[in-house]
Amino acid sequence: MKTNCLCQTLAVTDRDTLVKQLQTIEQALLHKARLDLHEQTAIGRRCRIRAGAFQGFEGVVVRKSGETLIVLEVTMLGQGAALHIDADLLEPTG
Repeated sequence: MKTNCLCQTLAVTDRDTLVKQLQTIEQALLHKARLDLHEQTAIGRRCRIRAGAFQGFEGVVVRKSGETLIVLEVTMLGQGAALHIDADLLEPTG
């Protein structure tokens, strides 16, 4: 469906952070990662992926149906993508 209408605009207060967060999700998609929409910022431990195709990605760890996911956040949008990941590949960032 094409309407040629703009629904909403958002003021970008931190362009560098937004670009970095969107690039992380783009890289995950390019690697054919299994991602789920995550509609709000997760509350949990912040971690970094320490090995593999997604090495260096950072996000908040959540669990869903017994699986470990790391939420690649786009904080400006209040959303992110939940990447299915082996918990052994994660390390705390702090």
